[in-house]
Amino acid sequence: MATPSASSSVIKRQAVEVHPVDDIDRLMGVCRRIGEGLPIEEILSEILTEARRLTNAEGGTVFAVESHRLRFVCCQNDARPDVVYKAAPGEGHCPIRGALGSNSLPLDSTSLSGYAATTLQTLRIDDVYDLPVGAPYRYNSAVDKSIGYRCVSMIVTPLLDARGEVVGVLQLLNKRDAAGNITTFTAREQRIVEGVACIASTSVREAQIREQQQRSHLDTILRLATAAEYRDGETGDHLRRVGLYCETIARACGRPRDWARMLLLASPMHDIGKLGVADAVLLKPGKFTPEERAAMERHTTIGASILAEPKDDLMRMAERIARTHHERWDGKGYPAGLAGDDIPLEGRIVAVADVFDALTSKRVYKAAFPRDDAFKAIEDGAGAHFDPDVAKGFLGARSEIESIYEAFSPDAPG
Repeated sequence: MATPSASSSVIKRQAVEVHPVDDIDRLMGVCRRIGEGLPIEEILSEILTEARRLTNAEGGTVFAVESHRLRFVCCQNDARPDVVYKAAPGEGHCPIRGALGSNSLPLDSTSLSGYAATTLQTLRIDDVYDLPVGAPYRYNSAVDKSIGYRCVSMIVTPLLDARGEVVGVLQLLNKRDAAGNITTFTAREQRIVEGVACIASTSVREAQIREQQQRSHLDTILRLATAAEYRDGETGDHLRRVGLYCETIARACGRPRDWARMLLLASPMHDIGKLGVADAVLLKPGKFTPEERAAMERHTTIGASILAEPKDDLMRMAERIARTHHERWDGKGYPAGLAGDDIPLEGRIVAVADVFDALTSKRVYKAAFPRDDAFKAIEDGAGAHFDPDVAKGFLGARSEIESIYEAFSPDAPG
């Protein structure tokens, strides 16, 4: 542990002790909340909030270890609420991350966070601008300069899992006393923060494993669904776009993150029923006969049958999507002619995403629509083809939708 001395002209040394019973209650609260299977970003943000509350820290940042680097995840600061940030879709730009010049740092001992991560030691520093001569680490003052801030006292602690491997780093800065003055963190507060980090690290590791499993599951889904898509000239990019569109729409409509994430994983299965449609129908470039139209429309029920009797929530959602993504808000869709709220929300969301992607994608029988025309088509279809609230959420998230479009459709027209 490093505890460099600080200049008394900078820091007023007045520690505020918290009653041990309060500490225990707060630590139990941390345990309850971070054990709820949240995404990594949510867990780390919760850790930071609770650690700051336990120590009266004015601000803090959290890094996660990924691919042998420290990825910047979130920051909080009561003195500068404009730099509060959490790495999640739609959360916006963070000036602190910009000051770092990247969204990650090298996993080495040159930075304070890197030193804590590589040595597995906690740093308790009285003044980051008065570090010991010869210390292998340094404080990056570019962050302070970029936002007009002055960091003084700091605790930097690694997040270690049960195997002793580092999964992240927690930084707390500028402890405030009862009068609002910056003071030093105490040895007792360091132990409290290390306790929170120990509790939280297990949840972080579990979240990382869970997300790795989800990525693997998604890869399996994409491979199976792509087999159906390739039969009528589609590609895996169509599935990725639709999935990402759906997740974005769900978030814009106020759905919980976990539900939106499940929709991302389930929606690529929407056309799996095309595996049961004859090539003569699926690949026909011209207009369908009534019989061919009926055969094509059966891909919804075929897909639902393929996904029938699912054993988990994800596959149950995928089954509902396969069955209902061609239903219409006005009841003129297929296969069941459902209308309004009788159509599951996930089916209503996929309907918007799938139509938008079809319009903006090139086919052998048509050119891709310009994006403005495709957005206008969704707007015009609200209340008839599409759930008006879902269409509104889609249109309100246009910038995110366009980012997805550009990432996976580089040659499409603007």
